[in-house]
Amino acid sequence: MLVKFWGVRGSIATPGQDTVQYGGNTACVEVSDGTSLLILDAGTGIRPLGTDLITRFPKGTKINAHILLSHFHLDHILGFPFFVPAYNKNNALSIYGCEGAGKKLENVFIGQMAPEYFPVTIKEMPAEMKFVQLGTRPIEINGFKVSPTYVNHPGLTLGYRIEHGESKVAYITDHEPYRYLLRQHAGTQPIFDGIENGPEILGKEDRNLVEFVKGVDVLIHDAQYTFEEYKSHLSWGHSFYEYAIQIALEADVKNLVFFHHDPMRSDRQIHELMQYCQNFAQKKNPALKLYAAWEGLEINLP
Repeated sequence: MLVKFWGVRGSIATPGQDTVQYGGNTACVEVSDGTSLLILDAGTGIRPLGTDLITRFPKGTKINAHILLSHFHLDHILGFPFFVPAYNKNNALSIYGCEGAGKKLENVFIGQMAPEYFPVTIKEMPAEMKFVQLGTRPIEINGFKVSPTYVNHPGLTLGYRIEHGESKVAYITDHEPYRYLLRQHAGTQPIFDGIENGPEILGKEDRNLVEFVKGVDVLIHDAQYTFEEYKSHLSWGHSFYEYAIQIALEADVKNLVFFHHDPMRSDRQIHELMQYCQNFAQKKNPALKLYAAWEGLEINLP
């Protein structure tokens, strides 16, 4: 199974000289076994993925793409109108996601591509297209077992666990620790426990997430903030680096990939944070491998 990153940035695309190394496209990750293709989110990274697909396969080959959406914030769907395979009638797209606030899944894209915002409507895309509503019940997609779960982000948001043979990947983007937010909702001022407290930063709901990602080969996890930055971004729906490390350690994860980089974060800053995280994790479990996701990163699993 191949896991390849096409967009790794959060909130808004950030092209420019300061983001060349890690990339400026928003969320999009490919998971494939050589014949079947799953796409996690349709941020701006899905545009170069689509271009690659039409050159990757011989002309006339039918492309069957299964797009698993975490949620409908713009940085996770903005690239969809630019996904070139959608403009070929021989191709087929299956789009999966949760239906929130009474709005049907298809209507999200109808609205996004309304004439006020885009010159082509979704009805004018010639590819065969179907929309599949998800809850938390596992589904089977061409040999992939896909298990959704709700995560902690404004609006309904899904994380995914994907299993294929012995290989296991979890995708937890746009997720916030429960512990501090629950304290705020209870009407108490959140006490930001020192990150060195280890498991104490994990509440009951966080431990449910640990069980969901238990034993995966690759955990792709939101790490938009540092611990200090998170203190002033409570309830924004994102995690900090040390929390992602703690989840990975508690879940016996082999590889942790930091994802959804803050749009204000430069390549140099990400590199410096990675050095800090390597030192932080090394003290707890030297076997855990850490990556800061970059466009083009490939992880091959048996």
